Amino acid sequence: MSYSDLDPIAGRMGRLDCVCAPGEARGSDGGEGLLRLAAGFGLAILAQTLVLAALPMAAAIVAPRPGLAGVPYAIALLGAALATFPASYLLDAFGRRAAFALGASLGAAGGVIAGWAALHRQFALLCLGALWLGLAHGFALFYRHAAATSATGPRGGAIVFAGGALAALVAPSLLQAAATLAGPFADAATLGAAGVVDLLGLVLAVTLPHALAGASKAPRTVATARSFYVATGVGAVAWFVMTLVMAAAAPALAGCGATAAAIGGAIAWHLVAMYAPAALIRLTGSVPTGRVTLAVGAILLAGGALAFVGAGGVLPVAGAMIAAGVGWSLVNAGLLQWLYDGGVPTRGMLAAHDFALLGAAMIGALLAPSA
Repeated sequence: MSYSDLDPIAGRMGRLDCVCAPGEARGSDGGEGLLRLAAGFGLAILAQTLVLAALPMAAAIVAPRPGLAGVPYAIALLGAALATFPASYLLDAFGRRAAFALGASLGAAGGVIAGWAALHRQFALLCLGALWLGLAHGFALFYRHAAATSATGPRGGAIVFAGGALAALVAPSLLQAAATLAGPFADAATLGAAGVVDLLGLVLAVTLPHALAGASKAPRTVATARSFYVATGVGAVAWFVMTLVMAAAAPALAGCGATAAAIGGAIAWHLVAMYAPAALIRLTGSVPTGRVTLAVGAILLAGGALAFVGAGGVLPVAGAMIAAGVGWSLVNAGLLQWLYDGGVPTRGMLAAHDFALLGAAMIGALLAPSA
């Protein structure tokens, strides 16, 4: 390889240790690097599952009045939304290793703060820990964009989504262990465990290659504004509805007499439903059009949400959550296909897209207590 073969983009500030042709960067061929992306996303989803299972319950106990119980979860979503623009531009300026490691480090610290706050009943600190956990989630959402732009294309995104689905299955065991070992302090232990999972994500992130997987010098078509606006608008509605269900899930299950482990199990299967369908339709190779996938998903999401409102037992509530999760998964699969089929979104588009989705989710979390 001669000097003329070097990629000038890879060689700018922040990527000097990866001044090599795209195919020569370790893991940048979509193989080992893609599996690491899937593992990183899986750890992020595992941490999210633990937070979803414990944060609403801890907030209900710690909040100075019932009307504030939904605030920590809403703050977590606010943190995720605030992280979108820094995450997008840090990925571009300094590469994956720096961006994902920063996000995971925030999650590790947030888990410790939230766990300590739940243990000592400090509402303000619980909100701070939730903010940092949310920031970590906002960074981690870009694993799916990193995979979508890899050399393997849509199949790469499917592998990353599959990693998220498999990781969610580990959550019930961790929740059961927290309930057994910590007893009445299970919520605090679970939030602390989420921080430990993000710490593992930090260890993994520092091994990621700096170079963009499958990066190419060839010019690529930029996604059209119409595709961006449609995908973002419809996605925001889907995330709003899904968050209404997720924010109310743990209290609803607890009201039906479910144990902490049962609540975690239901949420875990709900998150599996949120990521497995999108992975399966990609891995099978028979991908329907984005509009068909979107329409089917929207029907399932609406039906699951309505069933959740009328459910009156643990199994009906869990079933409605799973149906809504499958619908949400198909909606997002259709939206991403729609968005990327129109070209490669710019960094600003990606950040604005995720910001809108998470902003809608935050509004859903704020409205959930009075729903």
